[in-house]
Amino acid sequence: MAITQSKRIKSLSTRYLGFYKMSVLFVLLIVMAFLVWGSYISYQKSGRWFMNIYTTIYISFIAWGWVRINRNVHQVEFDDDFLYVILKGQDIIIPLENIKDVDIKTLGGVYEVELFQGEQLGKKFYFKPSLFYPFNFKKKDELVNVLRRNINRAYQKKQVWQTNALHS
Repeated sequence: MAITQSKRIKSLSTRYLGFYKMSVLFVLLIVMAFLVWGSYISYQKSGRWFMNIYTTIYISFIAWGWVRINRNVHQVEFDDDFLYVILKGQDIIIPLENIKDVDIKTLGGVYEVELFQGEQLGKKFYFKPSLFYPFNFKKKDELVNVLRRNINRAYQKKQVWQTNALHS
């Protein structure tokens, strides 16, 4: 009896996902620290405190939004049967039949994966295929199209039920 092997696992996400998440946040925090320091220096010289405080509040709001938006961006891989979400503590394996839609959400190239039934991550999670997405979109979109084709093939597979299985 021949053993069938699944195709090689393909990575959808960039290797530099941690750099992507932390670098922009780091730059925003550095700018915010310089503004606070500049406000303190101007307060010592002129006695006016509110010179840069509004800009600092605005940038801190942007940093908070960046963390909130990117907390659900994960490392994602796939093969013919499953989608693998790579997390620090554990990996999540999602059958391709459970994926409802894979759609691009931002101009920067963040894709949304919507599930029929929620997993540990919820019904939606995101992945980023490349740091330089607008410049290499043809290659990355082709890889996402391979995932979409695998999802369509998974929908078309006939599910084999055991003869004594309980159906609910």
